Amino acid sequence: MRTGTALSMPNTLTAPMGSMMMAPSASNQMLVRSGGDQNGQSTGAQEHQELLMVHKELLSHVSEQSKRHNELLVAHTALMKAHTDVLKVVANMSVAGQGGKLNNKAKKKHPCLGVVRLDYNYPPAAGDTDSPASFGYDVTYRVCPGLTFEIAQAGHFQEKVERNFAEAIKYLENRGCVAITGDCGFMMAFQVLARKIATKPVFMSSMVQCPLIACAYDANDQILVLTANEKTLKPQKDVLLNSCGFDVNEDRFIIKGCQDIPGFDAVARGEAVPLDVVQPGIVKMTLEILKQRPKINAILLECTELPPYADALRAATGLSVWDCITAADFYINAHKDNPRFGIDDWQAEWDGEQEEYEFGKNLIAKDQEQLVHKPAGKAKAKAKSKAHAVKLKKTLAKKQAPTLGVVRLDYSYPPAAGDIDSPASYDYDVLFRMVPGLTFEMAQSGRMTEPVRKEFCATIKWLESRGVCGITGDCGFMMAFQPLARDVATVPVFMSSMVQCPMISVAFDKYDKIIILTANSKTLAPQKEILLSQCGFDVDDDRFVIYGCQDIPGFDAVARGAKVDVEYVTPGMVKMVKGILDNEPTVRAICLECTELPPYSDALRKEFGLPVFDSITCADFFISAMKDNPRFGLNEWQLPWDGAQEEYKLGDNISADLRAKSTFAKQ
Repeated sequence: MRTGTALSMPNTLTAPMGSMMMAPSASNQMLVRSGGDQNGQSTGAQEHQELLMVHKELLSHVSEQSKRHNELLVAHTALMKAHTDVLKVVANMSVAGQGGKLNNKAKKKHPCLGVVRLDYNYPPAAGDTDSPASFGYDVTYRVCPGLTFEIAQAGHFQEKVERNFAEAIKYLENRGCVAITGDCGFMMAFQVLARKIATKPVFMSSMVQCPLIACAYDANDQILVLTANEKTLKPQKDVLLNSCGFDVNEDRFIIKGCQDIPGFDAVARGEAVPLDVVQPGIVKMTLEILKQRPKINAILLECTELPPYADALRAATGLSVWDCITAADFYINAHKDNPRFGIDDWQAEWDGEQEEYEFGKNLIAKDQEQLVHKPAGKAKAKAKSKAHAVKLKKTLAKKQAPTLGVVRLDYSYPPAAGDIDSPASYDYDVLFRMVPGLTFEMAQSGRMTEPVRKEFCATIKWLESRGVCGITGDCGFMMAFQPLARDVATVPVFMSSMVQCPMISVAFDKYDKIIILTANSKTLAPQKEILLSQCGFDVDDDRFVIYGCQDIPGFDAVARGAKVDVEYVTPGMVKMVKGILDNEPTVRAICLECTELPPYSDALRKEFGLPVFDSITCADFFISAMKDNPRFGLNEWQLPWDGAQEEYKLGDNISADLRAKSTFAKQ
């Protein structure tokens, strides 16, 4: 009881203990036996009432003390948590002077790319795979002794070189590289071998992007593939494209070599390429090809020395351009902390510095002796004039920064950051438009009514008219409408994150598995064949295992259209995936199909060290093909993003009549 509180006690309770214990007198005994007189009855009743009052007051004080005790326990728990948090911060602090700095050693390492190099030394330009300046993350190189350009071009090597190739991959993995590529597109012939050796994703050519690119365009659209020399690439076309996982007999891929462009012959001679001379030549040749082949709607640069010209081609043609750098970024981003949403401060920031590299470094002396081309110091590019680049830039008006278009269901809910319907999920502009009548149930069925179909097509056209350079949907079930969408659109369309699956699977061995997480496996299962066939990969491929999140505590809010408590759901998401991995030891990657799952990507990356792909990595991939790369190539040709997103409420960007007809307006 609280101190200073006095209780009102009846006289009988304050009597001496001895008198209370005395035996009753004879007269009292007689009164008790006879039931007592009226005054005795009145006194007993009064005392009983007083006792009840005291009892109630005691209970009240006990209850109050119990409440106070619980409050103290809660405060103590909060204090202990704060104390633990302080200890964690202190453990991660390295004191310097009066302040402190977060110790990156306590965090996960920033992702690093590994590059297997040919036994071939030349001065790479910024943008080239062999130039560290091409990447916004760490890169580690390892030469494969004996693997010359001629051997790579032939597509097969002797056992000794094969052993060196395997050692290079193992070395890069041991150095902590989370993805591995090669510095020559002909290495694609060794893709199958490489992914058998590696446990990390391997992509030996930029052409691994072909299935994903092709899926996003209409079947009649063509893709221009630029290479260093078409005469040397064509004999290996079937081998290279088969290894990339798509039909080599399609005439959609138009291969054109750059061997006749003035100045580009330096590539064949292993000399520094005069970028200012070559760039206008590549642009001119490409524009001429586009005039001859108007069905070309995208460009892929196969040669690892072509990315320096990607920005100039984007600026001049207005088309999406992919290269070996966009491919590397795709796989690295699946390992990278997304600062815009999800858990933060779990991965060390990149320090912006690349490790100095000279040809032959990272080889022991014995291996260096096997090199066909001996190290001759660091290869340096010649100083070059920027006259031609400046001239090209002046002829171009600055282009709009790339914008993503999102087709929205007729369905209202509060999206979390990371959700495809949240503008906070992107570091570029995004434009939303709802399709009236396109409910979740209709999308799930895979069939639209004719009025809804017309509105769907109108939405695609409206987004294009507003200048978007890629279009997606806010529900994975819209993949059933992918053929219709890409038939209407001229820009790439990717209605589900599962379009990434072919590009993910080609980077792993055929015995490795990829988890596909969806909101509800029961609702996805009936549409599995339609959805997966539209994504461009074999629906019977048992490498893709589908799991639903419907039983995770708190995730049921998705089905109810309520706000999801991401922080509450995250531990359950991690726990479920841990259980899956315990039963599926060959899983090498995770793809989040549901557009409400990206907020959990970072937590899964941190916990399991696996690449996690989602609807945001998918959107970023397509946007990157239209985005100025500030690290190399033509600059200042595109307006920078202002960092501000347009406010959007469901029903905006459509007429009042359409809004009134929508399902959400009637709710």
